[in-house]
Amino acid sequence: MQTEQFSEWLIENNVKMHTNYISRLGKVEEVEEDLDKHFEQDKCASLLKKFTYTTSDKINEKDVKHQIPIEPRDAVDLYQAYYQETNDYRSRITKYIEFKEAQLANFATQIDDLPGRLTTAYNELLNNNQLLPLPQLNDGYELFAQKFGPAQLHALDGEELLDTLLNIGNRDGMTYWLEFKNDNEFQTNAHSYGSIAGGSSFKFILFNRNLDNKWVTGNPQNPTILSLEGAIQLGREIRDALVAGAELIKNLPEHASVQDYIELQVQLEVTLKHNMYNLGWVHKYYHMIYPDKIDSFHSTLWQKYVLISSRILPVQEDKLYTMTGQLMQIARQIELPTTYVMLGMIELFGAPINYFRIDMKDSVPSHWSSMKKHSYIGIGWPDLGDLSTYPDLKTIRNDIETELKAHYNYDPNEASRKAGEIIRFLNHVQIGDIVVAVEEQQVLGIGQVAGDYEYHEDRPVPHTKQVDWIRVFDQPITLPKVAEGARSTCVKYRDLNNIFEIDRLIVEKVEEPKPTPIKTLPPLKGIPAQVNNVLKRKKQVILYGPPGTGKTFHAENTCLELSARNVFSKSYNDLSSEELKTLKGDGRNTGTVRMCCFHPSYGYEDFIEGIKPSAVNGQTVFELKEGIFKSLCKDAAQNPQKDFYLIIDEINRGDISRIFGELIMLIESGKRGKSLTLSHSNTLFSVPPNVYIVGTMNTADRSIALLDVALRRRFGFIELLTDYKLFEGVTFEGLPLGPWLEDLNNRIREHIGNEARNLQIGHSYFLDKEKAIEDHERFKWVIKEDIIPLIEEYSYSDFALVEKILGEGIVDVKKQLIRTELFNGPDISDLVSALLSQNPKLRVETEVEVMDPDVEEENHDEEEQ
Repeated sequence: MQTEQFSEWLIENNVKMHTNYISRLGKVEEVEEDLDKHFEQDKCASLLKKFTYTTSDKINEKDVKHQIPIEPRDAVDLYQAYYQETNDYRSRITKYIEFKEAQLANFATQIDDLPGRLTTAYNELLNNNQLLPLPQLNDGYELFAQKFGPAQLHALDGEELLDTLLNIGNRDGMTYWLEFKNDNEFQTNAHSYGSIAGGSSFKFILFNRNLDNKWVTGNPQNPTILSLEGAIQLGREIRDALVAGAELIKNLPEHASVQDYIELQVQLEVTLKHNMYNLGWVHKYYHMIYPDKIDSFHSTLWQKYVLISSRILPVQEDKLYTMTGQLMQIARQIELPTTYVMLGMIELFGAPINYFRIDMKDSVPSHWSSMKKHSYIGIGWPDLGDLSTYPDLKTIRNDIETELKAHYNYDPNEASRKAGEIIRFLNHVQIGDIVVAVEEQQVLGIGQVAGDYEYHEDRPVPHTKQVDWIRVFDQPITLPKVAEGARSTCVKYRDLNNIFEIDRLIVEKVEEPKPTPIKTLPPLKGIPAQVNNVLKRKKQVILYGPPGTGKTFHAENTCLELSARNVFSKSYNDLSSEELKTLKGDGRNTGTVRMCCFHPSYGYEDFIEGIKPSAVNGQTVFELKEGIFKSLCKDAAQNPQKDFYLIIDEINRGDISRIFGELIMLIESGKRGKSLTLSHSNTLFSVPPNVYIVGTMNTADRSIALLDVALRRRFGFIELLTDYKLFEGVTFEGLPLGPWLEDLNNRIREHIGNEARNLQIGHSYFLDKEKAIEDHERFKWVIKEDIIPLIEEYSYSDFALVEKILGEGIVDVKKQLIRTELFNGPDISDLVSALLSQNPKLRVETEVEVMDPDVEEENHDEEEQ
């Protein structure tokens, strides 16, 4: 029962004793369950039968049909009490039916000028060539129906049924067409028939697992492997349900009402087994077969968002096909294909956003003044420290609970609840969302989040996000449902009356760190250990590999670590700022670790010594100057107790013979200390034994085979390839970053040619500050600005070859273009589908699909609204 809305409706309609209506209907729900369910099923007809008690029933002393206890009062006999009380309940139920029908009747009047605005949005899309041309759109519907219509599916059986209906790896199968196929024959994405991208393969109920080619059902936590016979049987069930549901939709009246769709929802919940009535791919299938009856938003998240943005109250906000009915009422008012209307809504309203209440009750007015002045929103608990430094996102809730109990003396329940609110602020309040600053019941300001989490120790509330304040209120402003979220610091608004009012208000406006104690040095591992072993043996090493594999990173970090251990007997991370200066110096002329970069014009004069011009008293004079290597060797000779390291970045880009000259012999480990006369200064020079050289080499520019033989003999070599383990657990809308990148490199090696091994994509492209990127925007721009240009370069702009590597969803071979529309807007689901089109089985099977990211938090964190 919609208690608050019904109560308001009673008051608006001057119904006396409205609280009695609420209490009476509450008793009805205690024995008969939710009134709204009864209304959805048959407009409460069966319920009214139970609450019918006639004069004849009273005379014949019949029992009541309902289960509510009735006791006679004030000398009224039992059957008279039955008659009076039952009919009183009936009148209350009848009044609730009147309220629900009024909601439906008001539906059309809430649309306002929406058709005109949608038509304008459609024209903008059309003028910008952002719509699939109508002939191509209709051809797609026709082609899909010819291949996968109900009759065609009904005729399938056995392995052919499984392969056609549910094998995501079959490029001529239905599920592949629904999610991945994007070519000149058929385009399936958010810009055509709506997207179902993201989530795990479990959403298809049954799928063929890439790992072992087994048929799997169940869920990520409890997968079940089926025999072929079991898979076929389940496939038949899915097929039969899909076909039966299609028949129900086919029988909808041509101009079906919202009530017709409510009844359809009830029928589908019975017909579509295995929760199919909640699945986006099933909804998209029905849209492809009946585009004039089913919309192209295939999730309740999008449906609810566009209805609210249209100022329309969703009748049932968790029901796909009920909200389809509401959307189709809008679509019919505009003489355009349904999907064009839905695309117009996306153009008009943008991507879904959430609305959050941030309570100021832990602050004082000056805190709000700070937030207003410096454009941020924040929450307290300063003793938690920087939340971004908590090591493991999977355990952060437990970590925060522990800290809350330690610093704030919370009991376990309070600590759990507050931890949920803190995590909601940290992870769920996203850029673009609306935040409402509230103190007690007064709205202080409404803003839009403009930045990610930042920790500001100097602010009154340290955990903050940048906000663009849209409205700031000096006079008291309250929302319709003031109690919603009143006990929480950060809570998502769910009451539609509050959300409508927020939208209306928006539119209405125009210390010095302590030294770290010395720790016992752990043994070197991984690349640093390998580099150290080679340097001990040969004194110099070259790290080589494809671009982006961390060559420079490992060279610099390893040299700094080795030098820190040598000079201070500490790990690099434990050094003080003064100790760091000893290592780094100015990076060239001082410090135990120095760096240079070779290039075609780099010479002996830069590396060893040379005569160079300088200005003295306004006159140009030529004098002998030391190069970086001679200077380092000189300092090393004067400080034999210290090891000195020279990092030569891009060593293969220089002319080695010209740069090293006669010193190519002296760097050899067996020749250290041996002297030669330098040609320019005519002085003896030797390379001390405490000098180490670490070079890096990008094999995309030049292979090891082309290096100077003398250089190759004197250097050790360590190959660095892409480290896919860095991306364990990192996914983007179901795209597993590590496996996808490995698969991409496999295709590069397959299609590019002999040198393809040296041209693979490295992991560094997807790292930020040594951690895997997880931001969707960052991922999108790495693909667009780094990966795609690199593949184009490797392919010499042969778009057919680019397509073989990146996939048909990324490249328009006919137009010789990259599909740049995939990178527009914050939603990356279509980009992910395009990237997975070459190998859709890569999609992770461990993700749990949830319609709302707050569901898990709110189940854990019961809130009294």
